[in-house]
Amino acid sequence: MTIKLFLAAGALLASTSAWAQSSPATEQTADDLVCQLSGDCADLAETEATRDKPESRGFKLARKSTASESKAGSSPAKSARESAKVATERKAPAGAASNPGTRARKMAAATRPATGRADLRVSFVTGSAELTDAGRREADKFITALTAASLSGKKFRIEGHTDSVGSRDFNVELSKRRAQAVVDYLASKGAERTRFAVAGYGFDKPIAGTSASNGENRRVEVVLVK
Repeated sequence: MTIKLFLAAGALLASTSAWAQSSPATEQTADDLVCQLSGDCADLAETEATRDKPESRGFKLARKSTASESKAGSSPAKSARESAKVATERKAPAGAASNPGTRARKMAAATRPATGRADLRVSFVTGSAELTDAGRREADKFITALTAASLSGKKFRIEGHTDSVGSRDFNVELSKRRAQAVVDYLASKGAERTRFAVAGYGFDKPIAGTSASNGENRRVEVVLVK
């Protein structure tokens, strides 16, 4: 009897160990966030995170590599880019830019159109609004995305959502506190707090095609306002 109770308790704890669902197979990047929010799926390749420049609020725009640097090494990823270059240059008009990475992202954008909304994929300590270490790393990607020219000066709504486990009042409050925790973290890293509004919807807005009880509904989304 004791063993059965122990196993049941363990299963319940595992089901709520992190507020956000397990990470999908494909890792989300700052480029993905820019693409989803603005439709600019090409120009963030030069953006990289750095924490040694206080004047840049922790980020800077990396310079583009030169042609000689591009030829310096070879890798499977490079080979793939070279193949993409050959395929796309056959259709490129005279004088068109020949950056295979840019074209690859533009091609991907055709099947991943901007929605003005993105899941930040952040996670929290069970039953609280405290970001996990993994959650902070995901939020850092959005901070990087904010440096993109296409998102400069834009404002956003940070939305908290939950599944339907527990009362509505509890979940609405928890979702709002978690959305606020994300904004607080962004501000602590130098983002302008006035760019963000906060909303908590509890389980009122499940992902289309899912039931409110589905764990995938535990999420924080960012929505482009203007």
